[in-house]
This record gives sequence, structure tokens and C-alpha cells, in this order.
Amino acid sequence: MKRVDHGPPPQFMPLRMNETLSMEPRVPPKGEVFVFRFRSQWQRISAHDAATWLTQDETRRAALLPSPALRYRYISSRAVLRLAVARLLGCEPSAVDLRDDAKGRLLAQATGTNTVLCADIGSAGVWIMLAISAAQVGLGTSLPSFGSGSDAPLSDTASPLPFGRQRARDNSLLSAAGHRSATDSPDSADDLAANGAWYVFDLPMPGQLCASICSLTPINTIHAFGWSKRNENGR
Repeated sequence: MKRVDHGPPPQFMPLRMNETLSMEPRVPPKGEVFVFRFRSQWQRISAHDAATWLTQDETRRAALLPSPALRYRYISSRAVLRLAVARLLGCEPSAVDLRDDAKGRLLAQATGTNTVLCADIGSAGVWIMLAISAAQVGLGTSLPSFGSGSDAPLSDTASPLPFGRQRARDNSLLSAAGHRSATDSPDSADDLAANGAWYVFDLPMPGQLCASICSLTPINTIHAFGWSKRNENGR
């Protein structure tokens, strides 16, 4: 079993983050993934709306985070996820229920409906990243460093990017399988890959940031909000 896409690479459709606001209701068919990349300062959701959409439990979780920056990032990620799911399911963000499955993977559902979407939240540098799909999906990110856990020195010409890309791929697989990171998984990404077919795609990122998305089903289309060349300043 290979941890790479089988068949042709998926169609990658870069969009502006602001186009999230104009999405038409459309339940993603299998094979399509919606990803979002934005800064926590994205201004299209007011602080009042973001706070209103959170549940009491989420508000308590946010209050327990050790810094204002982490609290703001947590609130922003949950609010934008609700907004995106609401656009796809044709409901109000306040009607979107976010819950974890038995393995801690995010599920999203509109109150009173039977449609359940899978989701994941990640971060890469200044970016918050979201993924939404009809199938199990995981985001993996990495800021490359010169080293791979070994004490052996790298040559002056060695690039950290291959290691960073592989770490992002591994993290996306672990997340899709219900493990938040390699440190909290009893199995390695290779062990998990041997137990079933997983499909991984590298997302384009600036600089040395690396990000990958993993799905339980083949990916044929990625709707990438926040990746448009017109998307300066997270818009």
C-alpha cells in the first residue's frame, strides 16, 4: 500500500478566501475536498458573531487556553468552520453542530438534518487551515527544520524541504486516522498506511511551510479557498 494518490493528481482550484461567503449550498460528493487558509485576523466574521456561534463548552475550552493569541486562533477556527459548513449545507452558522467521533475526529452536521461532513483543523505559521469532506479527512502541516530526529549532521547543501513534506504527509495521515500527531499515536504512519488505502496530496504553501491533506477515498477535486493569487492579506 502506497501513501500517495492513486491515478491522476486531483484538480486544484485556487479561490479567494472571501469567496467562502458566496458559496452556494452543495453537499460535497465523495472525491471533493474543501480547504480553507486564512489568518486569525480575517475580518469577515465579527467578534460578536464568532462568540455567539460557539457553544458553552467551546467557550470554556477557549478560556482555558494559556494565551490570548491561542484563544483568538481557537475561536476563529471554529467560527470559520461553522460558516463554511453552513454555506455548504444551506443553514445558519449557529445551526451547525461540531462534535468528535470515537477517535476524536471532527464531524459537522446541521441541526435537524442527516448529512454529516468530516472536518479537520490545522495551523501553519500565521495561517489557520480547515478541511471539509464527505469522507474522513486529515490535515498535516510542518515547518521544516534541518534534521529528522537523527543526531547525524546534514551537509551544507541539504534541503529541509523533503523532510518537512514527508512529516506533513505523515501528520495528515495520522490526523485522518484519528491521531492528532505522531507523539500521540501508538503506530507510525507507515503502520497505519499498511492497514488500508489512504490518499495524500501536498498543498502549495509559501516559503518553507509544508501542508498535506489525506483522505480515506481518492481525491479528484480540491476547492482551495485562500490560495488565489489575488488573496493578499488573507482575503
